[in-house]
Amino acid sequence: MVCRNGRDGVPQAAVVTTEPRARIRHIEGLDGLRAIAAGLVLVYHLIPGWAGIGYIGVDVFFVLSGFLITSLLLARRGGLKDFWARRFRRLFPAALLATIGSAALALLVGGDALVALGRQVIGSLTATYNWVEIANSSSYFDQSSPLLLTTMWSLAVEQQFYLFWPIIVLALVKTRRRWRIAAALAIAAGSVALHTVLVATDVTRAYMGTDTHLWGLMVGAGLAFAAERSVVECETSPSRLSGLWGTAGWLSLCALVAAGLIAENSPLMYPWGMVVASLLALIIIRSLLPDVDSAPAAALRGLLSSAPLSWVGVRSYGIYMWHWPLYVLLSYQYPLLDPLLAAALVVTASVLLADLSYRHVENPIRRMGVGPWFAHIRQSLAAINPAATIGAITLPGFALALAVAAVIVSPSVSSGQQAVEDGRSGIVEGGMGAGEPERLDPDSIGGTMTQPPPADRPSAAPTARTSPEPSVDASADGPEMPTQTPAVPASWDEVTVIGDSVTLASKPAMEEAMPGIVIDAEESRSIHTAPDLIALHAAQGTLGDFLVVSLATNGPVSEDDVDRILDAAGPDRTVILTTAFGPARASWIPSANDVIVAAAQMHPDRVRIADWHSAIADHTDLLAGDVIHPGRQGGRIYADTVKDAVDPR
Repeated sequence: MVCRNGRDGVPQAAVVTTEPRARIRHIEGLDGLRAIAAGLVLVYHLIPGWAGIGYIGVDVFFVLSGFLITSLLLARRGGLKDFWARRFRRLFPAALLATIGSAALALLVGGDALVALGRQVIGSLTATYNWVEIANSSSYFDQSSPLLLTTMWSLAVEQQFYLFWPIIVLALVKTRRRWRIAAALAIAAGSVALHTVLVATDVTRAYMGTDTHLWGLMVGAGLAFAAERSVVECETSPSRLSGLWGTAGWLSLCALVAAGLIAENSPLMYPWGMVVASLLALIIIRSLLPDVDSAPAAALRGLLSSAPLSWVGVRSYGIYMWHWPLYVLLSYQYPLLDPLLAAALVVTASVLLADLSYRHVENPIRRMGVGPWFAHIRQSLAAINPAATIGAITLPGFALALAVAAVIVSPSVSSGQQAVEDGRSGIVEGGMGAGEPERLDPDSIGGTMTQPPPADRPSAAPTARTSPEPSVDASADGPEMPTQTPAVPASWDEVTVIGDSVTLASKPAMEEAMPGIVIDAEESRSIHTAPDLIALHAAQGTLGDFLVVSLATNGPVSEDDVDRILDAAGPDRTVILTTAFGPARASWIPSANDVIVAAAQMHPDRVRIADWHSAIADHTDLLAGDVIHPGRQGGRIYADTVKDAVDPR
């Protein structure tokens, strides 16, 4: 297809010919939009809490890729083999460099940085990373022990798109433009619908699946079909909606950045928030097209094509690939490092490596091809001296050897997961113990319970026992007032613990220290599950007079959360809230601990603190590599901390 001008100079409709099309127009501002998308993702990953939904930058990348790739296919410069060869030269060398480099560095760091590295490397280098992790039931959102190459999932989605979409476009070019647009939008709608269905049962499958996260690529493709005559090199008159598109582009850019930095994550994001982000990106791209001729559009192009944004944008592919592995490695090596300092170090290193990769690997291979690039490297090194040639051969070989060794020694599970499994197996080996109350049904422990206890079941608020001898507290501001000593359990079967994986890892030590204690612990629990679990225990008669809640590890804790726990426990039950400890990336933990301390001060007669944070802070060597889960000795400290809070005598 080519654009031809009629006798009056006005472009006629594109017609099918056998002539190759010219290169598509360079669209000013797209590199700047890439830079902004990369910035949102980096802030989201590197500075927890600063960009609640910064991951929408990935959706911006998808829309850009769908638009540009479809435009290239419509230009039809060469056949499919040529297209795939160009995509391979553009993407694979940088991905290979980042994968091998990251794996080599992981061997130097060791520990949890090596977990499941073999399957990750295979997924990264075969463009199947997302499906490999889905097949292994990996959770994208459980970042207590983050995997080294997690961000390769989105690159895999794009690479799979590059494989199947050209074949579909080859069939669609034989149809009218409106049918092409309709086909792209229909695929996008189907992807949204499938995501909506699957997200209820498996968020990772819905988020990482190619079929369930395809809408951004498809709406970008739809725009390419709609704007075909504007993007391909042919004369076009300004759009009648130029002023509207320019203003809409500015508003969409502001909304996109503001949402990424300010909005809070919520279930509505999956998929609807991400769909909105994709549409905002679509509007921004449309406002940058050549047929939009207005002052607002020109100003937007000026901003997004500025030198700093353009420089970052053309290197955004490498920056995106490098930042996550470097962040993971730094987190494992220095887990308590200040997040801002860690972010600064990671960004600096990522930009440096991406620039070197772009200038010396990606761009030369894209222009020359792999063979000529190797020849050029050999000639350049030979012109320097033989030592440079030897070094250039030795360094990649050494890195490859380290990467292979890293894959060979890679453990299948993290040390944190192993600690949890050890705690779980301790339950089986030790049994429930004589006189221990019946546990909850296994099927009901892991999830959130939504049904309140029946009215004829035991009350959720039995009376707590107290020590018979009062004590006297001297006050400097008034007369001495007699007070009771803290309530203590007559036996440990009066204590119920509702906890997360930290509790689960410590369970053998707790059962040894407090025989008969009722422990309900599961992985990935948050504070929001506590009221329903309390109600379920009350209904089954396993809710003791003393309730320990240890659920501050996996997310924020608010005053409302504490109030709901107290309401569910009842006014006469003693509640022990456990503080949390974790790496610097768990940015919610300090504020969660503050809420727990404030609750104890506000309700001194009902709430106590089991200060796990203070107890373990000077003994982090007793924690797993994630700096969250205790090993055997750490579990004993956890058990003693809970025991002292329950019975402070």
